[in-house]
Amino acid sequence: MRILVYPHDLNMGGSQTNAIDLASALTARGHECIIFGRRGTLCERIEQLGLEFIESPEPGRRPSLRIARALRAIAVERGIDVIHGYEWPPGLEAAMAAEPLADVAAVCTVMSMAVAPFLPEWMPLVVGTQQISAVEQGRGRLSVNLIEPSVDLGYNGAVPQTAIAAFRAQYGLDERPVVVSVCRLVPELKSEGLFTAIEVAADLAATAPFQLLIVGDGKARDDLERAAARAEDRAGRRTVVFTGELADPRVAYAVADVALGMGGSALRSLAFGAPLIVQGEGGFFRALTPESVDIFRWQGWYGVGAPGTDGRAALAKELLPLLTDPHRRERAGRFSREVVEEFSLESAAHRQLAVYRDAWAGRAAQKRRLRAAAESFAGLANYHLTQRVARWRGRQRTDDFNAVPVAARSAGAARRSGAVDSGPILYFPGVGWDTLSGTDRLLVTELARHAPIVWVDTPHTPIHRRDRGIPAVTRPQENVVRLRASTVPGVQRPYLRAVANRRRARAARRYLAAQGLRPRGIVASTTAPMLALTKDLPGVKVYYATDDFVEAGALWGVGRGYLSKAREANLAAADLVLAVTPELARHLQRTPTAGRWLPNGTEVHSPAAPEVTTATDVVLPSPIVGVVGQFNSRTDLAVLRAVQAAGLSLLLVGPRWFTTREDDEAFDALIALPGVQWVDAVPRERLPAYLALMTVGLTPYADSMFNRRSYPLKTLDYLAAGLPVVTTAVAGTGALDRRFVFTAGSADEIVDRIREVAAAEWDRAEIRRSAEPHGWGARAQQFIDLVKEDHAS
Repeated sequence: MRILVYPHDLNMGGSQTNAIDLASALTARGHECIIFGRRGTLCERIEQLGLEFIESPEPGRRPSLRIARALRAIAVERGIDVIHGYEWPPGLEAAMAAEPLADVAAVCTVMSMAVAPFLPEWMPLVVGTQQISAVEQGRGRLSVNLIEPSVDLGYNGAVPQTAIAAFRAQYGLDERPVVVSVCRLVPELKSEGLFTAIEVAADLAATAPFQLLIVGDGKARDDLERAAARAEDRAGRRTVVFTGELADPRVAYAVADVALGMGGSALRSLAFGAPLIVQGEGGFFRALTPESVDIFRWQGWYGVGAPGTDGRAALAKELLPLLTDPHRRERAGRFSREVVEEFSLESAAHRQLAVYRDAWAGRAAQKRRLRAAAESFAGLANYHLTQRVARWRGRQRTDDFNAVPVAARSAGAARRSGAVDSGPILYFPGVGWDTLSGTDRLLVTELARHAPIVWVDTPHTPIHRRDRGIPAVTRPQENVVRLRASTVPGVQRPYLRAVANRRRARAARRYLAAQGLRPRGIVASTTAPMLALTKDLPGVKVYYATDDFVEAGALWGVGRGYLSKAREANLAAADLVLAVTPELARHLQRTPTAGRWLPNGTEVHSPAAPEVTTATDVVLPSPIVGVVGQFNSRTDLAVLRAVQAAGLSLLLVGPRWFTTREDDEAFDALIALPGVQWVDAVPRERLPAYLALMTVGLTPYADSMFNRRSYPLKTLDYLAAGLPVVTTAVAGTGALDRRFVFTAGSADEIVDRIREVAAAEWDRAEIRRSAEPHGWGARAQQFIDLVKEDHAS
């Protein structure tokens, strides 16, 4: 891909450093990234990384038509696919530039502590904290992706001892521990913590002396230096050192005995194995520990103190144990390094590329959104008016949307529903009982061993012949009651969809009332807002996300706006949120307590099961690479073509469901090639006959955010059939036996791995045993345990 990366500033700062590092990482993976912006100190870093830089014109008032025209001209001349603006002014200018260009998408990243409300709601948005992601999704933004500030672990962390010694000598650092803060010295957000740290350096001068090293520059520097002079008068010695802005601050991080900071700077300090104290506002200071790390993962590397918090006392409390106990500092430093591994640049680059691909695939939806443009323009006008009034009153904040962080505004308690210890589980699935057997039906089949189930089918229209004469209440299996609610044709129209949802809820209420039942729990794994429509009923409300339903809108032909509103309604009504992957659970997190992971399962057959008879309609020679499941936009057809081109037999089993002519034609071309055989949908009970013919199971998921949040049933089905598995790196493989599941990146790497796996000798019985802990019976027990655990808490 060709990406034009436009940071809001090219002087030292976390957001722009992150932008440049990600651009470099993607360039190393074969993509073309160009940096656009006004010259600043980071241009030296851009040159070191070998990235192309194009200087922007002076913007004037933001957003700037002059900048938008320059971006558009570059996009046309250089064949740019995505224009990526960092923070709100470049984001709006990227949107203005891309709007008239059919083959260019716009993306915006906001690493500030809050998102400008006038950014267009259609624009794919990347944010840096889970809390901001939750708030923006709740407001109705349709594409919000979390990519926490990344850290280049190769670039950061290794500084020669000679450089450290020279730096200490240059700035007069002595034997005392050094507390380091690397940040912009701006009046809002950053400086409050620095003023407090300066006072604490004087407070502890006699009992736990340390030197405070402040790296950075900005409007607040003069005030900070005056405060430092007063503190040093109290301490009787030099305690605060200012370096100004450093083009390369790594050596400053390397000398730190303790790091003090927030956001990206805090994360970078972890790469150097420094104990970290996270600073915020309102006297907030808290050390990074195993007990606090989840809070920071939720709200970001920042916090807000409770009303009346004494910041000096709070910082001293966190600092003293680290200053006085070298062994504690060492343990905290090791933990810092462990934590930062999760924020590697490599991982962030993969996620960023998925965002770009999704944005480019959906670029048509970004064009000619007149209502959204009008709303954005009105919001921007209101912002400029508010800023002008604040400036006139002398109350203007200089640090923009960092001035009022989301974390300072967000609070709330989780709701609890009345618990019932008996009665059925009311289950609202995403598909009908007779649809291709998937997660819902397989899980309910096993849940029925623990409790009675009332399965409320998706609404049907009785005009279809197949729906005539089917009773409203049936018992498809022991301990399962199936309810069917009819509705009028045109169920996908917004108003009629709402009617269908209400009829579905009413069918459940009527059955419960007629039988005198009170549900012990209500489960919704559907795109409809069924928890919200049944919130008056007793029982624990469980939202079970078997996919990212909003991202699936294009795949299913359902409006993303409806899917987003329905999901937020279910999340607001839920007592417990379950998701098939940790990635999806985090994406759905709306409170500091994350959702739980309940992955897909598989059907585990007993050792005494009869030998499977192989399918007789397959005419491919061994070894056979097999793919089972649906074939749609989630499938990476390039991987399948590479397998065929390598001379390997390719067996495809399952229905096709492509939404574009291009994909349909590409699939037709694939199955027409020699060595490829496609078998359309088969009943699940016949699937083992095809799996028995395969040598290797393949999970060829394309790299998209939807796929990154999914957990493929097919991978578990392969293992249960005794097959080793090769999968693209985006497909969920957490907790699976790595002896039998192999991931690879590019199509060529996947082919190489398939060849290796196909050539090896495998004990199919041993592979089957590795799948036993992942059977649907085990998943049903996990479900029961999670509900009980949540109720007990």
